[in-house]
Amino acid sequence: MLKFTDLQIQPEIQRALDGLGFTTPTQIQAQAIPLLKSSQIDFHGQAQTGTGKTIAFGIPLIEQTEGKGCFPEALIIAPTRELVVQIVDSLQALAKYRKISIEPIYGGVSMFAQEKALRKGVHIVVGTPGRLLDHLNRGLLKLHKIRTLVLDEADVMLDMGFKADIDAILKCTPDNRNIWLFSATVKPGIDDIKVSHMKNPVIVRVASQQVTTNNTKQYYAVVGQKDRLAALSRFIDCTPNFYGIVFSPTKLLADQLSKDLAKAGYEVEALHGDMGQAARNNVIKRFKDKKVNLLIATDVAARGIDVAGLTHVINYALPREQENYVHRIGRTGRAGNEGVAITFIANNELNKLKRLAKKFKADIVPLKMPTVHDLIDVKIEKTIEQIKNICTSDVVASSAAVNRLRPLLDTYSKDQLISGLLNMLLSSLVPAKAEEMQDNNDHYKRRDDGSSQELMLNVGTMDGVSTKDVLTFILDSKKIERNQIKRLRVIRKLTYVTVDADLAEDLMMELHNKKLAGRKIRVSFVNS
Repeated sequence: MLKFTDLQIQPEIQRALDGLGFTTPTQIQAQAIPLLKSSQIDFHGQAQTGTGKTIAFGIPLIEQTEGKGCFPEALIIAPTRELVVQIVDSLQALAKYRKISIEPIYGGVSMFAQEKALRKGVHIVVGTPGRLLDHLNRGLLKLHKIRTLVLDEADVMLDMGFKADIDAILKCTPDNRNIWLFSATVKPGIDDIKVSHMKNPVIVRVASQQVTTNNTKQYYAVVGQKDRLAALSRFIDCTPNFYGIVFSPTKLLADQLSKDLAKAGYEVEALHGDMGQAARNNVIKRFKDKKVNLLIATDVAARGIDVAGLTHVINYALPREQENYVHRIGRTGRAGNEGVAITFIANNELNKLKRLAKKFKADIVPLKMPTVHDLIDVKIEKTIEQIKNICTSDVVASSAAVNRLRPLLDTYSKDQLISGLLNMLLSSLVPAKAEEMQDNNDHYKRRDDGSSQELMLNVGTMDGVSTKDVLTFILDSKKIERNQIKRLRVIRKLTYVTVDADLAEDLMMELHNKKLAGRKIRVSFVNS
């Protein structure tokens, strides 16, 4: 088996790798490192998320960086602030025994510290497209000495609309610089970058790898849209010491889920792209410090966040891009710990799930919804532990409290007191209206073939739209047929549309942020 020591890596970097405990390269590392070390080439590495692409370009990049002068020798562009920070952390760990300065440049924070670092001199710059352009336009970032430019997660940057920014940055670099492009997928925009900016790029494609590990168990549950919040709550409640991320398909739904769960008493935070950097940093810190045990996040917002010890990843819906499934479930089952990944699907998505499982050689098995009795059993076990701790505790109640309780001891027998305490405990363990909540896995599957979901749009007659206008707008999405719209109401400031629950999510994502009557449309689920 190939080892890092077989790749003739510089001694200082090999020493850093040894300290990190890295001995065996992944496929993309084994193929990319020798090529990038030995040749001045343009390069495209295609490999799924989580295969170690940062190390693949980081080792050659640090080896080629001389660490002299005041201007950057290398530039890395990444889609999100969190990924920038993760890349910088990884590179600094690799460059531990080299005198190389590496600076993160991203938006949402003050530019002053970044300006100060750039004026002082930086050897490797890692940044997001928008903030890099800001510094370029101000004349603070000089790229005339750049020898290597890395586009990390290039496909994600294209999805986020950064194509024009990337083109503008590339035009500020020397003609003889090398471009190393890394992506999980190949989109038309990737080919456009290769044609417009790269010279005969060497292409390395790593085949999709099996994502199932012995430490991560993968499940799916068939749950209708209207029942997913209840199902999510049930899974959390039935898992002692739950610590996980729920992936939401949209920013709007992430906020909505977070609010609904917080109202129900859960320690939860949302993380999405509409949040300011200070708020994002605070959420991530609270989650890493386990001040909250549940994070509702979008794919882009969570990219680059590395949190140790996650017990669960729950996909509130199947990801639109299959590769994101790999990225999501890779967050749990790390460092020898066991993890669980659960994906909620609609009844008509079984074939889609099977295709995903086949592509990634994943064993995704059905999971029954926890019952009320399962929930009670978990609460009983937790209560037993609490009682044991109380009984063995050295804490003694105050004499005043004892005196207030003493009449009970004088009035009732030991057996009566025990019976009363047990009844009180049991009544607190059984959910309200438990008699109406029997073992009901079918409850979560009910009406999957014909259930309805109402959506709310933030546009109405006061915006100058009619029912016909809204109907045309919805049908233009190509996500739904006229006969699949069960009800449409346009009132003064809002529009309500009722469709099959299985169609609701795709329709919501398609309409969200589109424009109607000059307004950017926001779409949300209406809770039943």
